[in-house]
Formats: sequence, structure tokens, C-alpha cells
Amino acid sequence: MISDHIFESEVTSRDTVFEGRVWNVRRDHVKFGDSEFDRDYVVHTGAVGIIAINEHAELLLIDQYRHPMGKVMWEPPAGLLDVMGEDPLDAAKRELLEETGYVASTWNVLVDFANSPGGSTEVLRCYLAQGLEAHPDGRPEATDEEASMTPRWVGLQDVLDGIWGGEVTNVLLVTGALALISALADPSALRPADAPWPARDHLLATDRVRGT
Repeated sequence: MISDHIFESEVTSRDTVFEGRVWNVRRDHVKFGDSEFDRDYVVHTGAVGIIAINEHAELLLIDQYRHPMGKVMWEPPAGLLDVMGEDPLDAAKRELLEETGYVASTWNVLVDFANSPGGSTEVLRCYLAQGLEAHPDGRPEATDEEASMTPRWVGLQDVLDGIWGGEVTNVLLVTGALALISALADPSALRPADAPWPARDHLLATDRVRGT
């Protein structure tokens, strides 16, 4: 098995050049061997997502307006890790309820990934949720872009057709759906819901996560 490994270059200066509502932009001056250079990158909170599948091989998805893309995009339920001290699994359960009105009885880690490692510290953990039931109180009231989201069950093959055709491009849905295919073929590859998350642990230990 291959593994990413930690390599810390020397940072001689570090400044926050932009502080936004959700994330900041940081500029580091880096010494790397005989070279020196500046690197700007987004300091992110991190996020979780949920691939929720029922007994009919349907995924519970939402359609959300994404302003930077100028599109309404098909996505799994997901959210930022922006509640101080909240466990990622608890965050995933909260986001599933808030965005869809559903709860799940079985949870596993499906896949971890870095969204854009060349320019952002965002890491995501995607969970697999099974045993879905509608919460008796329904979905909490939503605001802003989330107010227009409509949870829908979509067949896995329809999702895959959209991915192969280039019509569905949300990174969490593409990565999660393809990881799901692998997990369905070999369920032993699934990790427990409370499995360690070394990529996020490293970012937290090296001050690369946006605080709340």
C-alpha cells in the first residue's frame, strides 16, 4: 500500500492576506532546498459529505445553487466542519438531517480526499450512510441557497451515467459514487465510522485549518 508522507518545508514568513466569511487566504514565504518562493493558499475549515444509499440502489441527493459555477449542481448532502470541537461523524449526521430530513442507522467511512491540494487545505471525509429513514419532525427550515434544495432519490446508474457523460461534476458526488462502486464490490474495504483521519489531524497540528 502506498501512503502520502509528511514533508515540512521551512516557512520564513506567514501572513493572512484575505479573511473571508468561510475561509481565509494565506501567503507563506517558503524555503525549499536552494529555492525561495511565495505560495498563496486557501485555509479551509474542512468538510464532510454523505453518500446515502437505500435498498433500491438509489442515492439521496440534493440540487444546490453554486454561485462560483453559475449552476444548480447535483450533490450529496455535505457541510463545513465549522462548529468548534464537533466530531466529524456528528457533523455528518447533522448535515444529513438538516439538508434532507433523513437519519441513518449504519455509518462507515467511504473515502477521504484533499479537494484541491495545490491551492487549498480543504480535506473532506465522505461517509457511507445506510438504513435511511425520514425523521419524524422532517427537515429543519433552511435559509439562503439551501432553502431551494430539494432532496431526491436518484438511481445509482443514473448518477454514473451523468458522471461518465460529464454532466455531473461535483467532486464529492463523483468521488463518492466511484468509491461506492468499489465498496459494493468489496465491503471489507469500508472503515468504521470513527476511523482515524490522519490527513485532517496533520492539518490541525500544523495550523492549516480555518478556525471558527
